[in-house]
Amino acid sequence: MNLSEFKPNPEAQRICSLFHYGWVSKKEVGNLETDIHLYRDVQLYFSLMGYELLNPPGTEWYIIRLKKEFDNNAFDYFQKRNKVLDRRHLALLTIIYAKLIMPKKLGHVEEDAVIHLTIDQIVFNYGEKFRNAKQHPQTAIQHLLRPLKKYYYIMVDKDKIFPGPALYMLHNDLLVELCEFIIQGITDNLKALSQIKEEEIVKEDEVND
Repeated sequence: MNLSEFKPNPEAQRICSLFHYGWVSKKEVGNLETDIHLYRDVQLYFSLMGYELLNPPGTEWYIIRLKKEFDNNAFDYFQKRNKVLDRRHLALLTIIYAKLIMPKKLGHVEEDAVIHLTIDQIVFNYGEKFRNAKQHPQTAIQHLLRPLKKYYYIMVDKDKIFPGPALYMLHNDLLVELCEFIIQGITDNLKALSQIKEEEIVKEDEVND
């Protein structure tokens, strides 16, 4: 099809314009699949821009995600976009992704199953790992969850944590890079602690001499 034959679908264009943050509520656009031609046009327009249109079962959003072939600098872009998230936030984010997204991808649960975590579960299983000297484990977890909620990686309903639309925008490869980044931070900290201990031992030896 050449450009002279191409006739844009105004309704599909309007729908595409609603994905300001990378997703749109199904309440706002309705069930696109009921009009297969409209749905395919929306898919086509996003595909031409390098995005894939997602409709995660059991969710209330349509979501667009950059195609993997165009996602070469995903980790750098993620860091620039989420400067407020440190390694502790990212570690918790990967745990939530593994608990809420991966079971469906691996076929361990039905695609339309509604999966959630509770804050108490996270505190019980991971609270001690995320706490610092000044915080109670539950306080530490709640503090780390706030920016994840703010940037729509999670949705919180009372004590229940559900995957947010931004969580579906992440590729598995990016999560692997995040894990490597977290592990490298832990390794660097251990090396720094080891260096401090060595310096303290040297100072003690000098004092004793």
